[in-house]
Amino acid sequence: MINKTPTSIEKIKAFHSIKGFLTEEQRKEVSTMLGLNSTDLGKRLWGKDNEVEFILMIHLLEWCKSIVGFEEGVAKLTNTVASDLLVELVNGDKIIVEIKSTEKDKYSISVNNFNEKKQFAKSMGSKLYFAIKMAGYWTLFSSDYLEKKDRKISLDHDFINSEFNQIFGDRTFLFPKGLRISSIYSKNAKKHLGLQNSDYGYLVSYKIEFWNKKIIKINSSKHEKYFLIFLFENLQDIMSIQNQNIISIDSDRTIITEELTGEMTQMNLSSFILSPIRHLMSDLGHVFDFSQYLTDLIDGTKHLITRQHILYAISFLNDMGYSVFENRENNIYDFKNMRIK
Repeated sequence: MINKTPTSIEKIKAFHSIKGFLTEEQRKEVSTMLGLNSTDLGKRLWGKDNEVEFILMIHLLEWCKSIVGFEEGVAKLTNTVASDLLVELVNGDKIIVEIKSTEKDKYSISVNNFNEKKQFAKSMGSKLYFAIKMAGYWTLFSSDYLEKKDRKISLDHDFINSEFNQIFGDRTFLFPKGLRISSIYSKNAKKHLGLQNSDYGYLVSYKIEFWNKKIIKINSSKHEKYFLIFLFENLQDIMSIQNQNIISIDSDRTIITEELTGEMTQMNLSSFILSPIRHLMSDLGHVFDFSQYLTDLIDGTKHLITRQHILYAISFLNDMGYSVFENRENNIYDFKNMRIK
């Protein structure tokens, strides 16, 4: 007789699939009902979140023709050790991907676990890759590379050899210092851009400058470049970390200026694509997460921001005199000469 009692991972998967629909109080009740402990709700649930983030990210990068997940329950029934994904790339290549995540800046895998994953990939006739998120950074290494490194890698020594960009079509850009975004908010404005800050009111003006030279100013939602506000959310997030000033103009209006101050700030195409989703998650709270967004995509909801939108936005900065550079396999290129149509 087959044991129908859910395993711990099955409980976690069940909780993970519905948590976006629950209030904080309901989450506590359901987790108690399922018998999930602090480790389940912390590290293991965090790991499931990272798996969904990775799947959503590679899908939105648009270099995957298909992504197939392996059901862990079926793998146990057939007494096999399955990896997470079978991915067919747009060039026709098929690869097996094992997804791992750690808050540390290093990762290691036991020889037995590693060999089991290799054997599964061999049975599928595909090359094995490990997608590893270390200290917030996604990397991708082949099983051959991990084996050469004695199955132990770190961000400091191995990040430069990650194949994430080459395999999944991500791109790494370098933004020189001096770029600034100024946002003016008003609590009482009747005409605004439709975006609200909980502390300062509605956005009424959005301006991008480079060394005090105006690139663009948007003060109406009907402006032909209004959409740039959303495409540059990742850029503005990084700016706010490097240099942010908040000044009250008067009792109603507040101006927030954010600027790149690092000589060259590195940002990935994937971060630009995911940033608007992260902002939406922040605005909606617990009712919306990457899992819900992925579910919406599966149900047919179209994604409004694509890689081509982001590349257009970066091209716009170049055309307006702000030169963005690109790091491709540790070689630096002028983005103007490396556009992808």
